[in-house]
Parts: sequence; structure tokens; C-alpha cells
Amino acid sequence: MGMLKRLVISNLAIIENIDVKFKNGFTVLTGGTGAGKSLVIDSLDLLLGARAASELIRAGEDKASITGYFECHNPRLDAAMSNLNIDCIDGEIIIERTISKTKNAIKVNGTVVTLQELNKITKHLADIHSQLDFVKILNPDNYLEIVDGFSFDSISAYKRDYSSLLDEYRAKRRIYEDLLDKKRKLDENRDYLEYQYNELKAAGLVKGEEEQIESELSLLKNYDKVYSLIREANSIMDDGFLDKFADFNNVLGKLSAIQSQYKETYDSLDEDYYRIEDTLRALRKSFKGIDYDPDRLDELQQRQSDLSTLKRKYRKSIEELIEYKNELAKMIGKDSTFDDDIVDAKNERDEAYRNLFNKGAELTQIRKRVAKSIEKEVEKNLKDLLLNVKFEIVFQPYEDNQETIVFGESGLDQIDFLIETNIGEGLKPLSKIVSGGEASRIMLAFKAIFIKANKISTVIFDEIDTGISGEASQAVANKIKEISLSSQVVAITHMPQVASLSDNHILIAKEVVNGRTFTRVKELDLEGKIHEVAHLISGGKVTEKQLDYAREMVMSKTL
Repeated sequence: MGMLKRLVISNLAIIENIDVKFKNGFTVLTGGTGAGKSLVIDSLDLLLGARAASELIRAGEDKASITGYFECHNPRLDAAMSNLNIDCIDGEIIIERTISKTKNAIKVNGTVVTLQELNKITKHLADIHSQLDFVKILNPDNYLEIVDGFSFDSISAYKRDYSSLLDEYRAKRRIYEDLLDKKRKLDENRDYLEYQYNELKAAGLVKGEEEQIESELSLLKNYDKVYSLIREANSIMDDGFLDKFADFNNVLGKLSAIQSQYKETYDSLDEDYYRIEDTLRALRKSFKGIDYDPDRLDELQQRQSDLSTLKRKYRKSIEELIEYKNELAKMIGKDSTFDDDIVDAKNERDEAYRNLFNKGAELTQIRKRVAKSIEKEVEKNLKDLLLNVKFEIVFQPYEDNQETIVFGESGLDQIDFLIETNIGEGLKPLSKIVSGGEASRIMLAFKAIFIKANKISTVIFDEIDTGISGEASQAVANKIKEISLSSQVVAITHMPQVASLSDNHILIAKEVVNGRTFTRVKELDLEGKIHEVAHLISGGKVTEKQLDYAREMVMSKTL
């Protein structure tokens, strides 16, 4: 597992510098309004991946820093760290966040990471429960994510497969629909397409023709210069150029017979002689074929003009025009495979649909099994929290119909949470009927299951007791204590029932020194804890009677 061990905060709002050490079990934070309790939770939230704002920097300072020390004995956390090439150091993970007015920085065990990378790590470290979770539990758009979170590993694997098949289905469907669109356009424009095909066919386009035309035109346009150079070349060849080369090599041959060091050069030049002879023979033949033809010049210039006209008209290169002509032939010719292509594309789309639907249906069945388990656990937890309710997770039915099925990014499912808070009233959507106090307890019931299912090491409750009073307060306190038996729990509370059950009690207070406000943190001993619980009972001045009552509450839970 693992836990939060230490939190160091510098220059964050009214906090100048505090160093808080955390222990295992259940720790409560109490203190007056504005003392800085929420800043401690906000700091933990930042360490876990929340976005930072420069407004948090203490007045007069350039930057704020937060450092958290956690144990890392969690296989999922180890895997996430390994994927980012970050190692645990002596079983510890240290997260540092620096907030400045110009640039923020995040480090994990000394390695700089992005906010996205930090979130990949910290989702396995801790879970913060705040008022925002009440909004989440009352929004049906979040329900699928909530259900999936209770069986993260198994459902994630199916969701990855589903996502891959969804991409494949969309690609196959797009190909099929594109072919249908081309078919529609073909039917609407067949005469025009046939005209285009006949025009391009008549043009007799040849790949590489433009370069050949350009080369021949260059010859004809520069014929006088070419002719002069050819005469000069012929003159050199006729002047005994090759004979002199042969005479030279014969002398070298005689020399090599006496001095072997020249043998290799002689052999090489002998081979060169025959290569040059072949080359000169080919050149003589080539030169004889060169002639000036004014009609050929006109023909080539006209062909070049015709090709340019076609390129401008269709806005395509010659190679693209050839490809387009072949495509038109397939679409409108006697040998067209267009209809067959549509049938093949439809079959591939239908196969992709079937694979996707089957995977989505499998995902639904897993979710339904998870949902049944959640229903039982939620009802049990709510009963512990003095809410005797009926709770159901309902799935909107769907049929295997390609025309009506909706493939969502996370599957085929749309779900709702239904609850009956008063016997006989019937099940109604949770989002429409729950009061604030009930929402707090329902969210706590969900959290208890989620923490257990995902083996969350550290759980942070930010004033979960808001809107709760009477017997429900003790029930909430008992449930938080129960959670702390398997996970480290840190809670901000105003309820004496919650505070009295804690294993560790930290008091956060503020004081004004020389016109500046400072936050002070103190770990309470037993007597200090009793006095603080009495203070929570009284809400003001503490009486002896309240002290006695607080002592009884604390001692009855701690002994």
C-alpha cells in the first residue's frame, strides 16, 4: 500500500512555512475559519495534479512551493512510475510543485514531469473527497465513469479493445459511405464523367512524356549550337584520337614486360581502349540521327501546349491525370468493379460493426455485474449511515440494430442511478430528489466502496460532514473510522463525533504578527485533543461540562 508521510508548504497564501507529518490510520485537521485548513487540502490537491494559479503565492513573495513525501508500495503506482522511467527511492516518492508568476514546475523524485504525467502517477496515490464530488454524484453524465472506477483493471481492458474496434468500424463505415457518395455522383454526372474519360483517353497521356518533349525541344531550339559541337566532336574522333591512344598503350605494354610495376596500368588502359571504342561508335551513330526538322518542332510545341491545357483544366499533373483516367475507367467502363467494391466495403463495414457490437455487449455485461455488486454495497453502507433506502443502477436497453445503435466513446451504455429514500414512493432518479445531507452520505457510501475496490492508499475528506447533524453525524464518523482501518484517512471536520474517533489530531490556527497573518500547525496530545473536541462541541467558550463530555467521547473511542 503506501501513505502520505509529510507535507511541506512555503509561501502559499497565509502559509509562510509549515511542515506537517502524517501518520497511518485516521488523522483529523481542525481549526477556526480562515486558519488555513483548506489550504492544506488545496496543497495536497496540487500535489495530486490540480492546476495551479499564481494568485496562491503569498503576498510579497516570488514563488510558492509544496513538497509531499509518500510511501510507494503499490503495484499500480510502481507500474505508472516505471512507464515514466522514474524509480522509487528507498520506498519513497517525493512530489515537488513550484508556483511562480512566470513559470510552474513539477518534479517527481527529482525528474521533471508534465501535469498530465503527474496525474498518471497520483491517481494511484490518494483520493480527495470534496464538495465537488456531490456535484459529480448528482450528474448522470458521470455515472458510467463512476461504475467503471469500481472495477478499473478488468473494465479498462475491455474499453481499450472496444476503442480499437470503434476506430476500425468508423474507418470501414467511412470507406463504404465514400463509395456510396461516389456512386451517387457517378449516377448524377455519368455523361460528364464519360466525356472526361474520352477526352483523357484521346489525349494518349504517357508518364514521363513531358520530360522527353522538353529534352527534344531543347535540341531543336538549339540546333545550330548542337550541330557545331557535333562537328567539332567528329573532327576530334577523325583525327586519329583512338589510334594515338592505342599506340601509347602498346608502348606501355612493352614497358610493362620489362618493368612489372606498369603491368596493372597497362591492363586497365587496355580495357579502357575497348570501352572508349564502343562509346565512340555509339556517339557516331547518335550524331548521324540528329537532324533539324521544323515540322517536328511545331508538333512538339503543340503537344506541350495541349498537355499544359489539360493540366490547367483538371488541376492535376500528367501522372495524376493518368491515374484519374484509370479511375474513371473503373467507374464507368465495361470492366468497372465499382459495384463490387461497394458490396465488399459494405461487408467489411458489417463485419466491423458486428465485432464492435459484440465487444460493447460484453462490456455491458461486465458493467451490469459490477453494478449489482455496487447496489448491494451502497445499500449496506447507506444503512450504516442511517439511510434505509433502495438503490438501483439501471441500464437503458438497446437492440442490435445498425440503424439505431449509438456507439459511445466508452461503450453502448447509458445508465442512471435510481433511489427510493422513503418506502412506498418508488424509485426515482438520484439527481432529482436527494437533499444536501443525503447527498453527502450517499457520496460517502460510494467512496467507501471505491476506496476498497481500488485499494486507495490515502483518502482525504474535505468537510464531508457539511449538512449533517444528529444521529447521522455519529454514523458518518463511524464510516470514516471504518475506512481508516484499511486506508490512511485525513479529514477536515467541524464535527466532534468525527474528531473524537481520530488516531491523530492536528490543530491549524492563525495568528497575526507585525501586521501579517501566519498559519501555525500543532499535533495535539491527548489533553489537547480533548480540549479541541470540547471546543467543537461548544462552538465557542469551553465549559467544564463540555470538557467532561469531550473526555468521555475521546476516551471511550481510544481506550
